[in-house]
Amino acid sequence: MKILGIGGLPAEGSAVLIRDGQIVAAIDESKVSRRRESKSAPEAAIRECLRLSQLTPADVDAVALARPFPQSDLPLELRSQFPNARIVLVEHHHAHAASAYYASPFEDATVLTLDRMGDLRCGSKWSGHADTLTLESESFYPDSLGDLYSRVTALLGFTPGADEHKVQWLSTSGTPEYAELFRDISGAGPNVGPNMDRSFLDSQGGFSAKFYSALGLPDRAPIPEAKRANIAASVQTSVTETALALAGTGTNLCLAGGLAYNALLIAAFEQSGRFEHVFVQPAAGNSGTSLGAALSVLGKHADAGSYCLGPSFSQEEIKQVLENCKLSFRYLQTTDQVVAIALDALAENKIVAWMQGRMEYGPRALGNRSILASPLDPYSTENLNTYIKHRESFRKFAASVPEELA
Repeated sequence: MKILGIGGLPAEGSAVLIRDGQIVAAIDESKVSRRRESKSAPEAAIRECLRLSQLTPADVDAVALARPFPQSDLPLELRSQFPNARIVLVEHHHAHAASAYYASPFEDATVLTLDRMGDLRCGSKWSGHADTLTLESESFYPDSLGDLYSRVTALLGFTPGADEHKVQWLSTSGTPEYAELFRDISGAGPNVGPNMDRSFLDSQGGFSAKFYSALGLPDRAPIPEAKRANIAASVQTSVTETALALAGTGTNLCLAGGLAYNALLIAAFEQSGRFEHVFVQPAAGNSGTSLGAALSVLGKHADAGSYCLGPSFSQEEIKQVLENCKLSFRYLQTTDQVVAIALDALAENKIVAWMQGRMEYGPRALGNRSILASPLDPYSTENLNTYIKHRESFRKFAASVPEELA
């Protein structure tokens, strides 16, 4: 069985290839085409999946397409492109749930999906047992925790749909002074999901005069710097409380949807004691719906082994690029030499661009495409945030430690 999964359109298009129950390729379109938006099928990612799997379009048995997709005739185009494949349309949150459960190590789990909106839904709760996913409850837009978080993202001057992670990290320097306000907005209770009080919201993706009044501000007034971190901490606290209540309790929990990228939310689940084990695969957002669509057609767990499932580059390909760019280079013959050179550079407070093996699936660096800096360097945070990544000073970094000490 050879299944091609397509999802994440238009902004997070991706493709996944499952062959004989094994996930053999998973690629984000933007990483190979260098374009974020993809109105049609993610052609570059599909080509790479087929190449890595050594398949032709005629070899594919099924094409699983996660909804929604912006081009109404896309299923017909795929049927023409893959003449021997059946075309399967998979509901958005079903794809999210499948991407979490069927990629997990669990035979039994609660599965929770939370995002802004997909197929008019913004959340769902499932029961996973063996190879079966059963829907227990769902939330419909606009009763959306993701939408509330996006509105706060815009309120604080960031770009909604792209910069929610900035609100997350800004929240770490604030106190939840307005948590009760956001509890009132979400309308969630101990056994009740979000039921947004629309009187606090406007129709343009922002907030009403009633909300500004609760903050002690005139309608549409700029948010004072002194309030920004506290507002971020308040929405983070309220959303976390509601998500914990939605999940309930159990042994194993799988999470997917855009809110599963919120590291502080995941940490709260891990530390709450409500579940013994928490699983999030690294393409938990919309790009991961290609994986979920393919897994839903497979209908059972599949082993990825690693989530570095994109293209890799041979020594000759790398050498050709360096020569074309007229860059000088050294060729190191052993891994020990490469590691030693990297360690020497870090010890000198230099910053290292590190590339090895196959490209990661999803937006996170997992060690194959990473920027490395020494935590002993007092200027590393400034150099990384200001001069390399061009981002805010409050943004955080992942720490790397020996596996035996983790």
